[in-house]
Amino acid sequence: MLSLPKIMLLLAVVAVVVVISRSLRSRAAKPGGDAEKPAENKALDLSPCPVCGNFVAADTRGCERTECPYAV
Repeated sequence: MLSLPKIMLLLAVVAVVVVISRSLRSRAAKPGGDAEKPAENKALDLSPCPVCGNFVAADTRGCERTECPYAV
């Protein structure tokens, strides 16, 4: 059965875990030299070809159809 000393020990262990967790979180949240650089956006802007409906990048040759407006 649970006695008063066991309950007090359990509460002490929980309190220590909470304090350590908060300490580690605050240390990780501080801005500093350790911060990672934000990732660069490497996504392409695609637009649909009005002829075939395929999505193509604006700076590419477009689709392989001769009537494609994006073809070079």
